[in-house]
Amino acid sequence: MSEIKVGGQAFGDGVLMRTKRYWALVREDGSTEFGSVTSWLDHHPRWNFFFIRSVIMFAEMMKFGLKTYSKIPAAGNKRLLLWIGIYLAVTMPLSMLVNDMFGEGPLVYGAFQFFSFIAALWAISMGMTARIWTYHGAEHKVVNAFEQGKDIEDVAAVRVCSRIHQRCGTNFAFLILVVTSLYFPNPGAGINALLAISYTVFALAMSLEIFRQLMRFPKFIVSRVILFGGQQMQRFITTREPDDDQIVVASKALQLVLTLEAMDSARG
Repeated sequence: MSEIKVGGQAFGDGVLMRTKRYWALVREDGSTEFGSVTSWLDHHPRWNFFFIRSVIMFAEMMKFGLKTYSKIPAAGNKRLLLWIGIYLAVTMPLSMLVNDMFGEGPLVYGAFQFFSFIAALWAISMGMTARIWTYHGAEHKVVNAFEQGKDIEDVAAVRVCSRIHQRCGTNFAFLILVVTSLYFPNPGAGINALLAISYTVFALAMSLEIFRQLMRFPKFIVSRVILFGGQQMQRFITTREPDDDQIVVASKALQLVLTLEAMDSARG
């Protein structure tokens, strides 16, 4: 198994692969983009400690996500924004209704947020083009093949690999949902709104800290239980079986980012 940790992001027309230092995007039309990745913590290691590092890492994740969002085809952007708008239009009045019915019941409100998000994710998966989910499956298959030491240029060898991956952002999103649902302050005026915002930041950072530990010990029974929900979301919502051409695109993206890593090592 390789020591290089690889992550990725699926688009409706391609796959982006990234390591700690580089990213590479390959589209189905053959076009490519690539660049370097840096972390503020690399230059300020004194801040690399419990909780604070996760706040910084989450902010960097969001920044990188917004950067890659601009690479989504315009039609995909509009479709995604439409479904997010529908989600907000439906859940915001329902949130007020839940508030009126149950008052300051954080567990009830948290449960509502949990199940409404799951429902929204399912609806978005139905409304978005299926190619983003099949490319997501291709991304996972190629990364799994790489981590198992298989030839990622061999489509047949990659195809038999799982489209479920432990480090998938779906697992992280599910963990965030669980943590926020354990206690979610019902947002209102004044101090309640401030409490809700503060808890959200706390929940995001703690979720990332927990996720980091789960990835260190993925085979522990506790890790498997916690990751089970996210894996089922991957299985039924956020990934689909890709075709051979999509596997080739994902493979080329990983090959490109590994080439960048190799060139960097050769220079070092």
